Amino acid sequence: MKTLVIINPSSAGGKALESRGKIESGLDGQNIDYKIHISKSLEDMISTVKNNLSSDFENFIAAGGDGTLHYIANILAGSNKKMGAIPLGSGNDAATNLGISSDIAACCKIIKNGKIKNIDMGLINNKYYYLCIAGSGFDSRVNDLANNTRLPLNGPSKYKYSVYKTLLTFRSKEFTFSYDGQKRKMQGMFVVASNMSSYGGGMKITPDADPCDGLFDVCIIKRMSKPHFIKVFPRVFEGKHTDDPNVEIFRTSELELDSKYAFSVFADGEYICKLPAKLKIVPGILDFLVP
Repeated sequence: MKTLVIINPSSAGGKALESRGKIESGLDGQNIDYKIHISKSLEDMISTVKNNLSSDFENFIAAGGDGTLHYIANILAGSNKKMGAIPLGSGNDAATNLGISSDIAACCKIIKNGKIKNIDMGLINNKYYYLCIAGSGFDSRVNDLANNTRLPLNGPSKYKYSVYKTLLTFRSKEFTFSYDGQKRKMQGMFVVASNMSSYGGGMKITPDADPCDGLFDVCIIKRMSKPHFIKVFPRVFEGKHTDDPNVEIFRTSELELDSKYAFSVFADGEYICKLPAKLKIVPGILDFLVP
């Protein structure tokens, strides 16, 4: 079974390439027939996967962070190829949600002997797939800051820093969202549509989300004072924020989201579009190698 491993050298602040030797050793130890490609750019990574869809590679392994997995999954969605992961990023939420650790030797064992899990993906505006979570509002402002900060912070620390800095100037806004025949308006901080439970390096914003149930877990953080938000926020890392009266979670397979404010939509930590956005879940569209 031939395997193509795509290493994103820019993952983890440019440190991902240092893991190449361990990856080769792990793959050799499992007697895996593989080829390693070091991506030169995002465009190179995308074209490499696309150009090999008709090849005899059966497994496509994303060696990088959530962004790397996001772009490769977008190409493999709906294909007959299997995707795997060697988490080398700062957050690695997609891999963590699928039970894949950052231990390279363990990842290579999964590539050799892992199970195939048919997972759902979110789809935005019938064009952009995502693995974990899409959000807009305060959440997207935080993502934008986290992606552009030059401070030497890892995933969770970078996200916490971005949350508190964004909170200094952010005010709740009105959102309009439609689902299951309902149309609602609400003042809130942000809205996320989740296929998996966590993002931002372990923030369990929707702790019961399941990537195989054919549904989004939608979380709305309603308007709240800054002191209250600061009190609630740390509980997100353990998924214990859900009993707060200003937090609402419901399930649906489709969601239309809008605001008169030109919020961005981020998914898997990547910029996707500006509101409005139509989101839907696509059941079982990706075959993923898991423990």
